[in-house]
Amino acid sequence: MMLSGKEIRNSHNKDTILKVLMDNFGEPVPGKVLIDLSGISRAGVWKHIASLRKDGFNIKAGIKSGYLLKAVPDILYPLLVQQGIRTEVVGKKIEYYQVIDSTNSAAKDLAYRGVPDGTAVVSEHQTKGRGRLNRSWLAPPGKNILFSIIFYPEIRTSLVFRLTMLASIAAVRAIKKVCNIDAKIKWPNDLYVNEKKVCGVLTEFSADHDHVHYTVVGIGLNVNFDISKNREIKNIATSLMEACGKKVSRLSLFKTLLEELDLLYRAFIKTKGEELEKEWNKYSMVIDRKVRIISGTEEKCGVAKGINADGHLVLLNEKGEDEEIICGDLSLRLN
Repeated sequence: MMLSGKEIRNSHNKDTILKVLMDNFGEPVPGKVLIDLSGISRAGVWKHIASLRKDGFNIKAGIKSGYLLKAVPDILYPLLVQQGIRTEVVGKKIEYYQVIDSTNSAAKDLAYRGVPDGTAVVSEHQTKGRGRLNRSWLAPPGKNILFSIIFYPEIRTSLVFRLTMLASIAAVRAIKKVCNIDAKIKWPNDLYVNEKKVCGVLTEFSADHDHVHYTVVGIGLNVNFDISKNREIKNIATSLMEACGKKVSRLSLFKTLLEELDLLYRAFIKTKGEELEKEWNKYSMVIDRKVRIISGTEEKCGVAKGINADGHLVLLNEKGEDEEIICGDLSLRLN
């Protein structure tokens, strides 16, 4: 997914032009100013203006007045995301794609090259998005939030799941702040609203001798996806738009989500996620409910009691004993 030198220059010039227009929002900017600041020709400026319009930016052009930015689209473009965001680590660098096969795959390639801690990879559309157990993740272009964060935590492999816990908690907090909706967490890595799935978290990592080199946390969040039109998943999934009855600003939600991730990750660096499970359990949708856990060919039933510090599910099994479940597919539908 390496960009050529020409593509990098084009991206830089486009961002320079957009930043000037954003800094002068609602006011015309003479074409000569954009030419001088970007260091490219008048035709080059026009090409980038056309590209920005294609992305959804409402830019008015006048021969004498110049270029005027009237409105910005609800897209997850880095300059829009980073404008006014309050983070110290997460999202300081953002790799943005209109279309990509998988943000997790791209993030792993970037992590191997040593990009900064907290780098985000975001796309408007994924062609091969997936969740746990290699299940596909359905998402129409420009409707959801699809991204991955690269972390370099100094932890043992046994603590990696705490980053999944961290991401789930951050998503719950962001949804509450922006949408005023109480999302719940279903072990091990899903968020639900009104008993339907709204978000999934996929954590992958590279390690050697129990030392984690990097961790990639991918999040897929249904925002303005009209799931009622999708017969395949409409009975098991939902979106924030469906839950609150109106469209949600993906840009505002993404900014808030990055801020919540940043807050939790900076605390994680200091504490390694100690007592993180206490907050996770506050948001759990499975505690005190009868569940079925399937792991490979093995099946267990019982009552969920919550998770422990490592993120393992504590199950009151059919023998009346507490049993620690490390991994598995949890179902609340027991019939």
